[in-house]
Amino acid sequence: MQDYGVNLICVEDGIDSSKEAGKLMISVLSAVAEIERENILVQTMEGRRQKAREGRWNGGFAPYGYTLVNGELIIAEDEAEIIRIIFDKYIHTNMGVNGVADYLNTHGYKKKKRQNNTLDAFASSFIKGVLDNPIYMGKMPYGRRSNEKIQGTRNE
Repeated sequence: MQDYGVNLICVEDGIDSSKEAGKLMISVLSAVAEIERENILVQTMEGRRQKAREGRWNGGFAPYGYTLVNGELIIAEDEAEIIRIIFDKYIHTNMGVNGVADYLNTHGYKKKKRQNNTLDAFASSFIKGVLDNPIYMGKMPYGRRSNEKIQGTRNE
């Protein structure tokens, strides 16, 4: 702020950034806030890792073929039938993801509309997502994506 000639004056807390004591106070408060932010991040991530170790769902929408009940994934039999067909056709025929999607759409299967999609037809991207998802192999996915800060970049 001071680079732009702006000073912070907080009457209630007695902080005036135009004076040296005020600058010091802002620096101390900023450092404490940064430490607290890092602490919250560490605790949150540790809680997520613990949930994953316990085999519990870690947030977001339940994958197709499952419903979420009290934080646990339960097989939704009406959707699970379609998941079984997807794997059966992909493994036991020479259909690719486009062929499996076409098979489901031409044989009258309708995708149950859920909160995270609006299409009732099957797309090849949906089929690929099902085939690539480790949840259907009995593994609880966690940590598949990561963000890393690259020195010299902002908000990327």
